[in-house]
Amino acid sequence: MVVKNPSTSDDVIYSTYPEFEYEYANIHEPETLKPEEQILTISLNKRKLDGALVTSITGFVGRRIDLLRIGEELLDVCRTCGSTNMYEIVLFRDVRKRAYVYLRNQGYGVKFADS
Repeated sequence: MVVKNPSTSDDVIYSTYPEFEYEYANIHEPETLKPEEQILTISLNKRKLDGALVTSITGFVGRRIDLLRIGEELLDVCRTCGSTNMYEIVLFRDVRKRAYVYLRNQGYGVKFADS
């Protein structure tokens, strides 16, 4: 069998080298805007699996590490658990008011989503 389009050498299958770290090729993250320039949207949703209420915060523009930092701080302030996905922060339970007050105190522009 002849391979017509051979893959480039960028594909890493497996490495046994203990200090190997895969470098992602040219992933461009936008620079993090100042909190005054950000407009975050807080919404209340239900999870599809069990119907539990979750608070979603979207609209962040910036590096992923900064989003993770804000997510960690919100978890502490709201006293809940949750996760930070690629473009949103998900907090379990209805903690919209706590999240709103914290983000406003940090200088972010915050609005509630239309229900």
